[in-house]
This record gives sequence, C-alpha cells and structure tokens, in this order.
Amino acid sequence: MEPAIVVDRVSYSFGSGALRKQILFDVSAEIDAGEIVILTGPSGSGKTTLLTLIGALRSNQEGGLRVLGQELRAANPRLLQSVRRQIGYIFQSHNLLDALTARQNVEMSLHLNGSRSGRELRRRSTAMLEAVGLGDRIDYYLEQLSGGQRQRVAIARALVSNPRMILADEPTASLDKQSGRDVAELMQRLAKEHAVTVLLVTHDARILDIADRIISLEDGRLCSFADAVASNTRRMMGLLTSANRRGGLARRVEEVPDHEFAQLLQEVTGESQQFLEVIEMAGNEAFQSMIEQALEAFTLRLGSVLKSERASLFLVDEAAGELWSKVAQGDGTRPLEVRVPITAGIVGRVASTGVALRVDDAYAHPLFNRAVDDETGFRTRNILCAPLRNRQGRVFAVAELLNRRGAKPFDESDEARFQEFAASIGVLLEAWWRMSRGHAPART
Repeated sequence: MEPAIVVDRVSYSFGSGALRKQILFDVSAEIDAGEIVILTGPSGSGKTTLLTLIGALRSNQEGGLRVLGQELRAANPRLLQSVRRQIGYIFQSHNLLDALTARQNVEMSLHLNGSRSGRELRRRSTAMLEAVGLGDRIDYYLEQLSGGQRQRVAIARALVSNPRMILADEPTASLDKQSGRDVAELMQRLAKEHAVTVLLVTHDARILDIADRIISLEDGRLCSFADAVASNTRRMMGLLTSANRRGGLARRVEEVPDHEFAQLLQEVTGESQQFLEVIEMAGNEAFQSMIEQALEAFTLRLGSVLKSERASLFLVDEAAGELWSKVAQGDGTRPLEVRVPITAGIVGRVASTGVALRVDDAYAHPLFNRAVDDETGFRTRNILCAPLRNRQGRVFAVAELLNRRGAKPFDESDEARFQEFAASIGVLLEAWWRMSRGHAPART
C-alpha cells in the first residue's frame, strides 16, 4: 500500500533576495495510512510550514510531496482542492465564524464536501459535537463558549466529514487535561477504525503516548524525537556547565548584552521544556506500560531464539537486597512475580559474580530452588543464566532461560548467541528500570 504522505527532500524559504530565509532543509519522511505521527520541535523550527505544505495550503518550492496518492508540486488548483477536501484541518486559531452556532460551524464542513440533506447535516454535526463533549452547547454562539469549547467545535468540524487525513497544529493547547485527552483519544480511535492518517504538531506531553511515532524538526531538519531530546539536553547541560566554569551562571547572565540574554533565555527555556516533556512522558502510565510490554515481548522472543521453554528477567534491587522478576514468560502464560534474596540461588550467584552459569541438571545443582517449580507445576531440567549490565558495566539484571528444547542442554554457542542480544535488551531494560524506580511491586 502506498504511504499516505511522502515527503522527498523538501526545502522551503520565505522572502527573496537579501531577505530570503530558508525554513526547511531537505526534509524527507513517509507516513503510512492509519498511522498517528506526532511532530515536535522548538518554536520556529518549521513545523507549521511543513504541515501547511502537506495540507496543500502552501505551494511546494523544492522536492517531491505526494499526499493521498497525488503529487502536489506544480499541481493545478482543481487537484489541490480535491486533496484538501480529503483532509481535516485543526489549527491553533480555531477560525470559526462568529455569526454561526456551534452546529452550523460544523455543518459547513459537510456542505463543502457535498452533503445536501438538512436532516443528515444536523444528525452528523450533532453526533460529532457530542463526541467532543459539547452535546449541551450545540446551538450556542461562539461568544457563549469558552476558548477551549471553541477549539472543540473546530475539532468537530475537522472530523465530521470523515476525512482520510487529519492535520492538527496544537489541537489540545487550549484544553484542560481531561478534554485534551478525550480529543486525542477521539483522533486515535478514528485513525485506527477508519485508517485515517494523523499528523499532529504538539508540545502537549500528556498525549504523546497516542502516537505510533514521534519525530522532530530541529532548525528545519528532520530527526528522531530521541535524537532531538538527547541533542537538546546535551546542549543545555553544556551551556550551563560552560557558564559555571566562567565564574557562575549568575555572573554570566549579568554580563551578557540584552539581546544575547534574550536569546540565551529562549534557548534554555525551549530546551528545558522539551526535557520536561520527556520526563512527563516517562512518568506516563501508558508509556511505562508500552516499555513493559516491549520487555515482555522481547524476553519471550529471546527464549524462542535460544530454543528455551521459559525466559525470565530478574532486576537487581540492591536497596532491598532482592532480585525480583518483572518479566517471566513461557508458553503464553501470564508474567509471574518472583522475589528472592539477592544472594540466593543460581540467579543470585550470577548477579553477585557477574559470570554466566550453565546448569545441565537443575535438580542436581546445590543452588537450585525448587519452590517456583512446586508452585507452578513446571519442571526445570537445564538452565542458562547470564548477567545484563548497564552502560557503566554494573550488573543490574539477570536473564534466566529454562529447558533448552531437544535432548541437549544449553552450551557455549547458546551463551554466545545470548550475548548478541544482551546489550540491546540491557538498554531497554535499563530505560524501564530507571522510569520504574519507586514503582516496584509491593512485597507480599
């Protein structure tokens, strides 16, 4: 299936001659039908410009731009109009008509898309306004609505004609937490149920988890969200450290000219904001759940690759003096919570020594604990237990693989195969572990 959006080395500038200012630089991206992509980045990075180019609201200057199967560069007005009619637009400024009621503003979108029946117009407009929480404000004029309510009318207007694509510029900026969440989930549901593509520009960390992908524009160039955050955080920390070496940040700020101070303040504020967005996202239950599910899936896959019947991960909780499994998976069974003293058993030996251990006959090994087998009815035959290290080289987790399929127990080639995956799984696990501090399961 052809992607809904194909951006191919697009560049864009405002002005001409000496006043020419380039906003976008060789931007390339693809977004699939039904995909929800969030676009982030500091103010002035070109997000809205890119959004309006994709929405056929601005003429493309350089590069290819294919939207909903149509090439927009040098396209004639009729084709551009056809593409626009398949897109729902939501912008920071709601652009509603003061002389019309909420319902009439929403009905306008249906009129423009060819709907003629008055009864059908009212039914669909009313249903959409109810969906965005304005069922009791259907016949209100704009002067009777709050800013957040007006924005919800604009969102209803964009969604009512069942567009193939939604382009949204800060759609939740003026909404409270619950209203913003409701609107985000409405767009998410529409995308998944009707294969509607959503490209959403936002700084709202509360809705980042609805995205299939997050990308970022930095100085008119596209990069991954993770790269942008890492770059901004390093820059911010470097700036503050540099200022401190020069005799203190307070003195540094006091000495700079007014225009440099304004620029410094803007940079630190913008980069701090993006850093805080990541912190908020890390604390988001949905995001934590996503990481936890990824760990569970990858652990199960690791067991499959190494032909084991069960694979588990044990986190090293030094403060509590315990090892506890957050992911224990086998044959589709539900994850099992297991806690053992940090020095106990085979897992404890690997955690304390940092050396992998292979056991050919579990029940004959003096460190093997049969309690879990007794509880679950599982019969352990052989074991491969190996450490996972963090970026500083410390053991902070242990992987345990039970029962190699076939007649033979685990061997050196299995241990080497495990090491191929250890570093990547270690990074994923460390990310989840850092976010989950203080959220460990209660002792039972």
